Amino acid sequence: MTRPPFKLQDDEARTLLAHLRMIEANHPLDQRDHRPFVRAFMRAVHSATGKTFSPAIYRRLLSVYAPERRPSTSTLAMEKERLRDELALERDGSMQAAALDAPRLGEAIRAAVTDAIGERPARHADASAGAAGPDAGFWRERAAETEHALADARAHAARLAGELLAAQASVEVLSAELQAARNTLNKQADSIGKLAAEVEESRRFTMRAIDDARGETRLWRERCQVIEAQAAAKAKEDNILLETFRQLAYQRGAAIPPILQKGSK
Repeated sequence: MTRPPFKLQDDEARTLLAHLRMIEANHPLDQRDHRPFVRAFMRAVHSATGKTFSPAIYRRLLSVYAPERRPSTSTLAMEKERLRDELALERDGSMQAAALDAPRLGEAIRAAVTDAIGERPARHADASAGAAGPDAGFWRERAAETEHALADARAHAARLAGELLAAQASVEVLSAELQAARNTLNKQADSIGKLAAEVEESRRFTMRAIDDARGETRLWRERCQVIEAQAAAKAKEDNILLETFRQLAYQRGAAIPPILQKGSK
Protein backbone atom coordinates (compact mmCIF):
# COMPACT_ATOMS: atom_id res chain seq x y z
CA MET A 1 0.00 0.00 0.00
CA THR A 2 1.54 3.28 -1.13
CA ARG A 3 1.84 6.23 1.20
CA PRO A 4 -0.57 9.14 0.36
CA PRO A 5 1.20 12.22 -1.01
CA PHE A 6 2.08 14.92 1.50
CA LYS A 7 -0.25 17.91 1.42
CA LEU A 8 -0.75 20.96 3.60
CA GLN A 9 -4.09 21.74 5.19
CA ASP A 10 -6.02 24.68 3.76
CA ASP A 11 -5.28 27.00 6.67
CA GLU A 12 -1.62 25.94 6.63
CA ALA A 13 -1.40 26.64 2.91
CA ARG A 14 -2.99 30.09 3.34
CA THR A 15 -0.56 30.94 6.13
CA LEU A 16 2.42 29.75 4.07
CA LEU A 17 1.31 31.78 1.03
CA ALA A 18 0.92 34.88 3.20
CA HIS A 19 4.51 34.46 4.44
CA LEU A 20 5.81 33.48 1.00
CA ARG A 21 4.99 36.82 -0.62
CA MET A 22 7.12 38.66 1.93
CA ILE A 23 9.90 36.06 1.71
CA GLU A 24 10.13 36.38 -2.08
CA ALA A 25 10.23 40.14 -1.75
CA ASN A 26 13.06 39.99 0.78
CA HIS A 27 15.01 37.25 -1.02
CA PRO A 28 15.03 37.65 -4.82
CA LEU A 29 15.95 34.67 -6.93
CA ASP A 30 19.69 33.92 -6.79
CA GLN A 31 20.81 30.77 -8.60
CA ARG A 32 24.18 30.79 -6.81
CA ASP A 33 22.87 30.95 -3.23
CA HIS A 34 19.48 29.56 -2.20
CA ARG A 35 20.23 29.30 1.51
CA PRO A 36 18.70 32.62 2.71
CA PHE A 37 15.45 31.85 0.89
CA VAL A 38 15.43 28.21 2.08
CA ARG A 39 16.05 29.35 5.65
CA ALA A 40 13.11 31.78 5.55
CA PHE A 41 10.91 29.25 3.72
CA MET A 42 11.51 26.54 6.33
CA ARG A 43 10.77 29.02 9.10
CA ALA A 44 7.49 29.92 7.33
CA VAL A 45 6.57 26.23 6.97
CA HIS A 46 7.19 25.75 10.69
CA SER A 47 5.07 28.82 11.48
CA ALA A 48 2.24 27.40 9.37
CA THR A 49 2.41 23.76 10.54
CA GLY A 50 4.34 23.83 13.81
CA LYS A 51 6.51 20.97 12.53
CA THR A 52 9.78 20.26 10.77
CA PHE A 53 10.02 17.85 7.84
CA SER A 54 12.56 15.87 5.86
CA PRO A 55 14.47 17.47 2.96
CA ALA A 56 12.28 15.45 0.56
CA ILE A 57 9.10 17.06 1.96
CA TYR A 58 10.64 20.52 1.77
CA ARG A 59 11.54 19.84 -1.88
CA ARG A 60 7.92 18.87 -2.61
CA LEU A 61 6.68 22.06 -0.97
CA LEU A 62 9.16 24.13 -2.98
CA SER A 63 8.07 22.46 -6.21
CA VAL A 64 4.48 23.50 -5.43
CA TYR A 65 4.89 26.96 -3.89
CA ALA A 66 8.23 28.11 -5.35
CA PRO A 67 9.08 25.93 -8.38
CA GLU A 68 11.77 28.33 -9.61
CA ARG A 69 13.78 27.67 -6.44
CA ARG A 70 15.84 24.49 -6.77
CA PRO A 71 18.30 24.16 -3.86
CA SER A 72 20.46 21.08 -3.44
CA THR A 73 19.59 18.30 -1.03
CA SER A 74 22.63 19.12 1.11
CA THR A 75 21.44 22.73 1.43
CA LEU A 76 18.00 21.53 2.52
CA ALA A 77 19.52 19.13 5.05
CA MET A 78 21.89 21.75 6.53
CA GLU A 79 19.17 24.38 6.81
CA LYS A 80 16.81 21.86 8.42
CA GLU A 81 19.43 21.04 11.08
CA ARG A 82 20.02 24.74 11.63
CA LEU A 83 16.27 25.33 12.04
CA ARG A 84 16.03 22.50 14.59
CA ASP A 85 18.93 23.96 16.57
CA GLU A 86 17.35 27.44 16.52
CA LEU A 87 13.97 26.04 17.63
CA ALA A 88 15.63 24.13 20.46
CA LEU A 89 17.38 27.29 21.66
CA GLU A 90 14.14 29.26 21.42
CA ARG A 91 12.26 26.61 23.44
CA ASP A 92 14.94 26.54 26.12
CA GLY A 93 15.10 30.33 26.33
CA SER A 94 11.37 30.97 26.36
CA MET A 95 10.23 28.05 28.56
CA GLN A 96 10.45 29.87 31.87
CA ALA A 97 9.17 33.22 30.57
CA ALA A 98 6.26 31.62 28.72
CA ALA A 99 5.26 29.57 31.74
CA LEU A 100 5.34 32.55 34.09
CA ASP A 101 3.61 34.95 31.68
CA ALA A 102 1.00 32.52 30.32
CA PRO A 103 -2.02 34.23 31.97
CA ARG A 104 -0.92 37.69 30.91
CA LEU A 105 -0.16 36.42 27.41
CA GLY A 106 -3.64 34.95 27.06
CA GLU A 107 -5.27 38.15 28.29
CA ALA A 108 -3.15 40.25 25.94
CA ILE A 109 -4.08 38.09 22.95
CA ARG A 110 -7.75 38.13 23.90
CA ALA A 111 -7.66 41.91 24.31
CA ALA A 112 -5.97 42.34 20.93
CA VAL A 113 -8.46 40.01 19.23
CA THR A 114 -11.40 41.77 20.88
CA ASP A 115 -10.09 45.16 19.89
CA ALA A 116 -9.37 44.04 16.32
CA ILE A 117 -12.50 42.09 15.47
CA GLY A 118 -15.04 42.76 18.20
CA GLU A 119 -15.31 46.30 19.38
CA ARG A 120 -14.55 48.30 16.27
CA PRO A 121 -16.90 46.36 13.92
CA ALA A 122 -19.60 46.58 16.60
CA ARG A 123 -19.22 50.36 16.87
CA HIS A 124 -19.61 50.78 13.09
CA ALA A 125 -22.17 48.02 12.43
CA ASP A 126 -25.12 50.43 12.09
CA ALA A 127 -23.29 52.87 9.79
CA SER A 128 -21.96 50.20 7.39
CA ALA A 129 -24.57 47.46 7.63
CA GLY A 130 -25.10 47.40 3.85
CA ALA A 131 -21.42 47.22 2.89
CA ALA A 132 -20.07 45.04 5.69
CA GLY A 133 -21.41 41.75 4.43
CA PRO A 134 -18.25 40.41 2.70
CA ASP A 135 -15.93 41.86 5.38
CA ALA A 136 -17.95 40.30 8.19
CA GLY A 137 -17.27 36.82 6.82
CA PHE A 138 -13.58 37.59 6.53
CA TRP A 139 -13.42 38.92 10.08
CA ARG A 140 -15.37 35.93 11.41
CA GLU A 141 -12.85 33.63 9.76
CA ARG A 142 -9.98 35.65 11.19
CA ALA A 143 -11.66 35.54 14.61
CA ALA A 144 -11.97 31.76 14.43
CA GLU A 145 -8.33 31.40 13.39
CA THR A 146 -7.22 33.74 16.16
CA GLU A 147 -9.28 31.88 18.76
CA HIS A 148 -7.73 28.64 17.54
CA ALA A 149 -4.26 30.18 17.80
CA LEU A 150 -5.14 31.45 21.28
CA ALA A 151 -6.23 27.96 22.36
CA ASP A 152 -3.01 26.51 20.97
CA ALA A 153 -1.00 29.20 22.77
CA ARG A 154 -2.77 28.43 26.03
CA ALA A 155 -2.21 24.69 25.62
CA HIS A 156 1.44 25.30 24.77
CA ALA A 157 1.80 27.61 27.77
CA ALA A 158 0.21 24.97 30.00
CA ARG A 159 2.63 22.34 28.68
CA LEU A 160 5.52 24.71 29.27
CA ALA A 161 4.27 25.41 32.79
CA GLY A 162 4.12 21.68 33.50
CA GLU A 163 7.60 21.18 32.07
CA LEU A 164 8.84 24.11 34.16
CA LEU A 165 7.39 22.61 37.35
CA ALA A 166 8.95 19.26 36.51
CA ALA A 167 12.27 20.96 35.79
CA GLN A 168 12.08 22.89 39.08
CA ALA A 169 11.34 19.65 40.96
CA SER A 170 14.28 17.98 39.23
CA VAL A 171 16.49 20.94 40.12
CA GLU A 172 15.43 20.71 43.77
CA VAL A 173 16.13 16.97 43.86
CA LEU A 174 19.51 17.47 42.19
CA SER A 175 20.31 20.33 44.57
CA ALA A 176 19.51 18.13 47.57
CA GLU A 177 21.64 15.32 46.15
CA LEU A 178 24.46 17.78 45.45
CA GLN A 179 24.28 19.14 49.02
CA ALA A 180 24.31 15.61 50.42
CA ALA A 181 27.29 14.77 48.23
CA ARG A 182 29.06 17.91 49.42
CA ASN A 183 28.39 17.02 53.08
CA THR A 184 29.69 13.50 52.50
CA LEU A 185 32.74 14.87 50.73
CA ASN A 186 33.40 17.30 53.60
CA LYS A 187 33.15 14.46 56.12
CA GLN A 188 35.48 12.32 54.05
CA ALA A 189 37.88 15.25 53.73
CA ASP A 190 37.86 15.67 57.53
CA SER A 191 38.45 11.93 58.02
CA ILE A 192 41.27 11.99 55.49
CA GLY A 193 42.81 15.00 57.26
CA LYS A 194 42.67 13.25 60.63
CA LEU A 195 44.07 10.06 59.11
CA ALA A 196 46.88 12.04 57.48
CA ALA A 197 47.72 13.66 60.83
CA GLU A 198 47.76 10.25 62.53
CA VAL A 199 49.95 8.81 59.78
CA GLU A 200 52.33 11.77 60.10
CA GLU A 201 52.53 11.33 63.87
CA SER A 202 53.12 7.58 63.46
CA ARG A 203 55.81 8.29 60.90
CA ARG A 204 57.55 10.69 63.26
CA PHE A 205 57.36 8.15 66.10
CA THR A 206 58.74 5.44 63.84
CA MET A 207 61.58 7.69 62.67
CA ARG A 208 62.46 8.53 66.27
CA ALA A 209 62.41 4.83 67.19
CA ILE A 210 64.60 4.03 64.18
CA ASP A 211 67.05 6.79 65.15
CA ASP A 212 67.16 5.49 68.72
CA ALA A 213 67.74 1.93 67.52
CA ARG A 214 70.46 3.11 65.17
CA GLY A 215 72.17 4.99 68.01
CA GLU A 216 71.99 2.00 70.32
CA THR A 217 73.25 -0.30 67.57
CA ARG A 218 76.14 2.04 66.87
CA LEU A 219 77.00 2.14 70.59
CA TRP A 220 77.02 -1.66 70.90
CA ARG A 221 79.05 -1.98 67.73
CA GLU A 222 81.65 0.40 69.13
CA ARG A 223 81.67 -1.56 72.41
CA CYS A 224 82.12 -4.81 70.54
CA GLN A 225 84.98 -3.34 68.55
CA VAL A 226 86.68 -2.25 71.80
CA ILE A 227 86.15 -5.68 73.38
CA GLU A 228 87.43 -7.42 70.27
CA ALA A 229 90.55 -5.20 70.28
CA GLN A 230 91.10 -5.95 73.95
CA ALA A 231 90.61 -9.67 73.38
CA ALA A 232 93.06 -9.62 70.47
CA ALA A 233 95.66 -7.81 72.59
CA LYS A 234 95.08 -10.26 75.46
CA ALA A 235 95.42 -13.22 73.12
CA LYS A 236 98.63 -11.80 71.74
CA GLU A 237 100.03 -11.37 75.27
CA ASP A 238 98.97 -14.90 76.16
CA ASN A 239 100.71 -16.26 73.06
CA ILE A 240 103.88 -14.38 73.97
CA LEU A 241 103.80 -15.71 77.57
CA LEU A 242 103.05 -19.20 76.34
CA GLU A 243 105.95 -19.14 73.94
CA THR A 244 108.25 -17.78 76.68
CA PHE A 245 107.26 -20.52 79.14
CA ARG A 246 107.66 -23.13 76.43
CA GLN A 247 111.18 -22.03 75.64
CA LEU A 248 112.09 -22.07 79.36
CA ALA A 249 110.64 -25.55 79.72
CA TYR A 250 112.65 -26.82 76.78
CA GLN A 251 115.82 -25.33 78.16
CA ARG A 252 115.39 -27.03 81.57
CA GLY A 253 114.39 -30.36 80.14
CA ALA A 254 110.81 -30.28 81.34
CA ALA A 255 108.28 -32.53 79.75
CA ILE A 256 105.99 -30.80 77.36
CA PRO A 257 102.32 -31.10 78.42
CA PRO A 258 100.06 -32.85 75.96
CA ILE A 259 98.04 -29.72 75.38
CA LEU A 260 101.18 -27.80 74.42
CA GLN A 261 102.24 -30.63 72.22
CA LYS A 262 98.94 -30.37 70.43
CA GLY A 263 99.34 -26.61 70.31
CA SER A 264 102.81 -26.97 68.81
CA LYS A 265 101.41 -29.17 66.13
